[in-house]
Amino acid sequence: MIMRSMCWRYCVLLFAFSFLLISAVAADQRVYESREEIPLEYRWNLDHILSSKGAFDEAVTRVEAAIPKIQAYQGRLGESPEVLADALALLFETDPKVEDLFVWAAQWRRQDTRDAEAQKYEARARGLLAKYSEAVAFFNPEIAQIPDEKIEAYRTHARLKTYDHMIDNIVRTKEHIRSAEVEEVLAGAALLTDSPRQVYGNLHDADLEWPTIQDEDGEEVTATPSLYYQFLSSPDRRLRRDAALAIFGTYSDYGNTFASTLAASIHKDGWLTSTRGYESTLERALDADAVPPALVETLVATVHDNLDVIHRYIELRKRILGLDSIHIYDLYVNLGPEGGRSYTFDEGWELAMEFWRETFGDEYAVVAARGFAERWIDVYPSVGKEGGAFSWGTYNSHPYLFLNWGDTLEDVFTLVHEMGHSVHTYLAAANQPYHSYDYSLFIAELGSVASESLFYEWLLERTTDPAERLVLVNQRINNFVGTFLRQIFFHEFEAEAHAMAARGEPLTKDSMGEMWSKLWTTYYGEGSELDEEFKAGWARPDHYYRTFYVWKYASSFAAGEAVAARFRAGDEGAVDDYLETLKLGGSVYPMDALKRAGVDMTDPEVIRAVMVRFAETLDELEKLLEE
Repeated sequence: MIMRSMCWRYCVLLFAFSFLLISAVAADQRVYESREEIPLEYRWNLDHILSSKGAFDEAVTRVEAAIPKIQAYQGRLGESPEVLADALALLFETDPKVEDLFVWAAQWRRQDTRDAEAQKYEARARGLLAKYSEAVAFFNPEIAQIPDEKIEAYRTHARLKTYDHMIDNIVRTKEHIRSAEVEEVLAGAALLTDSPRQVYGNLHDADLEWPTIQDEDGEEVTATPSLYYQFLSSPDRRLRRDAALAIFGTYSDYGNTFASTLAASIHKDGWLTSTRGYESTLERALDADAVPPALVETLVATVHDNLDVIHRYIELRKRILGLDSIHIYDLYVNLGPEGGRSYTFDEGWELAMEFWRETFGDEYAVVAARGFAERWIDVYPSVGKEGGAFSWGTYNSHPYLFLNWGDTLEDVFTLVHEMGHSVHTYLAAANQPYHSYDYSLFIAELGSVASESLFYEWLLERTTDPAERLVLVNQRINNFVGTFLRQIFFHEFEAEAHAMAARGEPLTKDSMGEMWSKLWTTYYGEGSELDEEFKAGWARPDHYYRTFYVWKYASSFAAGEAVAARFRAGDEGAVDDYLETLKLGGSVYPMDALKRAGVDMTDPEVIRAVMVRFAETLDELEKLLEE
């Protein structure tokens, strides 16, 4: 963990689905009525974190007992290197226990979001986390206030060597660290500053009643956001249109409320930015990872320099689908043949294991194999289970994989993606102490994106069937669009919304809708059409409540592609460098970690290469569609 502030630590845990890959639950897949119906080997075992509710209560007691012991060091961190080392040792002895409590409760609730008891335990964990974060908020300001010459001498002390990177980061950002009193207020306000996200989530996931539509067979189904991609990938345009209008029409109907929650979140960002003395919220977000502004500027500029390629993709869609104009509900339907091979989880698992072993070697494959053997993975959807897929765990246990398997090729790619995160986390925890294992969101997608890219190439090399190749190339194009291009689109909206707030301009349903419309036309060109309901598209991405997070998907995607390029080129050192990078965790700055993998993110060509690959893949798609 790169220690920015204990408030930051709290926010990271609140938003710990940093490795989230949303995937719709297929409408025709089996959804179990209860978890008990799912065979045990396909359900994760949370006992590896805490074995029971009694164990949770005991852990709470231990954390509460540790808090006054930690607070006893307040005002003393500058006394001597020994005192500072003692205080940090106690802090990082307690931190993992708090992590265990929060993750265990949150994972339990996500198994069945209707479970009132699980909700109660998660609320208890949140409350304790807030209390703990407030209690330890004095660490950063006290360390920052130690005179430069004195702290440099401290860093040579044997017991403080392990904390050197963490201390360096505090010294680097000391001008933005406030007094202990202000930091305590900021930490104590965490429950309040998280409120916009909570309100959004409760409205979106619990309170809204989503409309019903008729499916392909004339049966009534509810058009929920969790089925968004499933509906919009249907070959039935009537169904796609009805689903999109139902979902985005609901966002539009509640647009004033969604605008208020997003505006509150953005104004909260502005308050934190001002309090910490930054010129802009984006500057604050970049400084947290020591990332130069030029990187984000290059991301945006590179896309704008290649808008003609994106527009060519839209024109291809229009031509193949036989449409006069492309609407939002025409962006996700496959351009190739429908159907394709289905995969049970066991079949997908065997395929993935073969890929991992051949591509990354035994060290990687052994970790992955443990994941299934030791029940790290929650495989199938059940009534009440949260949708999507992610990887998340604790230092004291291991990463967990949350899936909603639907027997599709996309599910196999999702497994490869999430296992990339899990192996990254496992290797970091196995090779780093707790205080430096937690890696930045900036490189969080490195393990997953590189794996997906190489898996695509691996599958492509194993087929000569034009239909299978078309399915794979179509999947790859969707990957470029969803994980790179769309995230930069989202970033541009987020950046302009923050700029509007900074200028004192109102953030309303209409003003944000106008901004969204302009970006839509820029990205998708004159061959596309944005219906009135879809001007509320800004209300859908929940990532906007994780400040300036979306651009990190795109940067990690570029880094992952650069790593994959080394593999494709037959670089003998690629595997070792890749695994060594994953093992670094948060022990170095993220830009330095990427350099260990052979990727220099200050080189604009790393980002530009993504658009080159996109254009090449588009050429391949056009060729296959014309055969």
